[in-house]
Amino acid sequence: MSDAEEKSTKNLLAGLGGLVAVLMIARYTCLIVQTYVPFLPDSGFIVEAINYIGLYAPMVLMILVGLSAVWDKSSILKLVFLIVCAAIVIFTFFPDVKTQIESAIGVAQIL
Repeated sequence: MSDAEEKSTKNLLAGLGGLVAVLMIARYTCLIVQTYVPFLPDSGFIVEAINYIGLYAPMVLMILVGLSAVWDKSSILKLVFLIVCAAIVIFTFFPDVKTQIESAIGVAQIL
């Protein structure tokens, strides 16, 4: 990749990280205001969206900031970081993978 492409990719990652950070701040602001002036319904799309933002936004933010940090480093470091991120995402969204790995290697239980 050329230097201009690397810089634009790094800027894109930083911009996406900033967007996720703003979403997290908005979520925490809503929850703080909710404690003093209840305005959110007990259930529904908005409450579910706020819960999902609280659950997954920190992970997304860490991955985006980490990618931005290692993007202009060596290819080996990028590859290792991407493998670790992939493992985190796989074990988060597909918890049965842990059981399949345990049974494939013959270990009774890993954690």
